Amino acid sequence: MTVGALVAGAAGRPTLSFELFPPRSPAARDALHGTVSRLAATGPDFFSVTHGAGGGTRDAGCELLRHLRRETRAVAVAHLTCVGATRRQVVDLAEEFFAAGVRDVLAVRGDPPSGRITEPVPDDAVRRACDLVELVHVADRHHRVRAGAAVLPLSVAVAAFPSSRRAGDLQALRAKQDAGASFAITQVCYSAREYADFTGRARAAGITLPLLPGIIPTTDPARLLRLQQLTGVAPPRELLALLESAAEHGDTARERAGTRFGRALARDLLHAGAPGLHLYTFNAAPAALDLLEGVHLGAGTPTVPSSAGRPQASAVPHDAALAAGGSR
Repeated sequence: MTVGALVAGAAGRPTLSFELFPPRSPAARDALHGTVSRLAATGPDFFSVTHGAGGGTRDAGCELLRHLRRETRAVAVAHLTCVGATRRQVVDLAEEFFAAGVRDVLAVRGDPPSGRITEPVPDDAVRRACDLVELVHVADRHHRVRAGAAVLPLSVAVAAFPSSRRAGDLQALRAKQDAGASFAITQVCYSAREYADFTGRARAAGITLPLLPGIIPTTDPARLLRLQQLTGVAPPRELLALLESAAEHGDTARERAGTRFGRALARDLLHAGAPGLHLYTFNAAPAALDLLEGVHLGAGTPTVPSSAGRPQASAVPHDAALAAGGSR
């Protein structure tokens, strides 16, 4: 069963998923494998793996996808970006994923790598996410011809932006739907009311895609502010004030206050009709598991273990920032 079908309701309950980014060193890889093991114990429906802007983490990303497929029962979703890529390059990479057994893709436009000299954009470069979705389906048709046997269905996820009020963003989401998208994952979301409002506007625009909210652990104000710089999505002022006040009593108090906020947000999103929860983990299990503890996702999803621990770092790698926001 594809992830698209699960998010659309085939699971019979809200889905649970985690986003990871490729490690940049052998030590980071070993640590990430431990993180995967802890997250997999919650019984998630899928893991998604970011694709670094410009393809810089392509090999590490493919290795992580193989590890997830080998070591977990969850579906592995590969990110596919088109920033600076030609139509041929997009089709070739998608076919590479399909040949490796990947049948679930998150198609995001992506951002140019920061600090890198911009190279001339090819005349046949893919510039819109809806064109990327269309090319994924082209690659799938090629793969089906070459496979010469029954091939599992394909699902293509895309990005959505609940904090945006630009009509163009809804039009772009509708274009992605018309190109063959299966569901959408939102940019980092801090408000169930904002999510519900966005869903209403999307439905009024003829968008029927399931809209899966993306959330992050809300325990570290420095991380939240760094994400604001990278994505343009401001954390709620009341959340920052809550964390600042709690921090006067120590890091543990701050983390507990932020976790309570995150748990309430998760519950409110589900109450608002969200089809599940997608967590941007920053490659760390403790804060994500703390957030999920006590959030009931429905029968079939194992209970998140208690005493999950606390986050260990506050830095936001570029790939994690791309995962939680960026141009999608």
